[in-house]
Amino acid sequence: MLKFTLETGRGTKLLQNSDSPIALLISPSNPTESPQWDEILMIMGTLIVPINHLGRNSSNNLQIIIPPFSQYMVINSGKINLILSFESDPTNHEILYDPYLFEKENHKNYDPEEFKAQHTVPDGYIDILPKWYSIKFTYPDYNYIFISPGVGISLQMHAMREEHWEILQGQPIIIAGSKISYNTKLHSQFDIPLGAFHTVINPSNSEWVLIKESCRGKFDEEDIVRIFNPNHYFTE
Repeated sequence: MLKFTLETGRGTKLLQNSDSPIALLISPSNPTESPQWDEILMIMGTLIVPINHLGRNSSNNLQIIIPPFSQYMVINSGKINLILSFESDPTNHEILYDPYLFEKENHKNYDPEEFKAQHTVPDGYIDILPKWYSIKFTYPDYNYIFISPGVGISLQMHAMREEHWEILQGQPIIIAGSKISYNTKLHSQFDIPLGAFHTVINPSNSEWVLIKESCRGKFDEEDIVRIFNPNHYFTE
């Protein structure tokens, strides 16, 4: 059995199971504490849901069976650290996304002029928001969001605006509400209602993802509730 600690605020890698089911037992790292299971999220295949929707709760533990070939990831958005115990070694499972791939590197925001010299960016933008893992060009009616290889934006939700996404480049993994889309196609479109989970993950190790984002409602950069934010380890 393989065990490791999943600290609060952190997630596992997004993996794809092999051809056999595997049991996962989740328990608090401190046996005197009780997890709020509905605060812990799990990706299972094409769904992301509170983890207690997927497993059997016994005392202070929760057991989940991961089906063959299913994608899976645990996000500890609760308040206590967890112990994850796999009945067999998952290290041979395919890694679709490692949220901490660049955690130990120095991070610097992209320089917009250097970026434009290497990528096609239409004229007419009125604002630019560069980060170390993405860069957003704001136009009067929409945004162009470029996401660098191997990273994802935070899993988030909004209370005051809906969003509509169109994929203009790359094959991102899209979370929209409780549904997850893998191997997305060019010009695929997604609607993000008020209060719905959403994120974009770029699983490529070389190609940038480009999303065209339009919003309806009140746009406010402060209107972001981040459920899982692996990119917060920012340094100039």
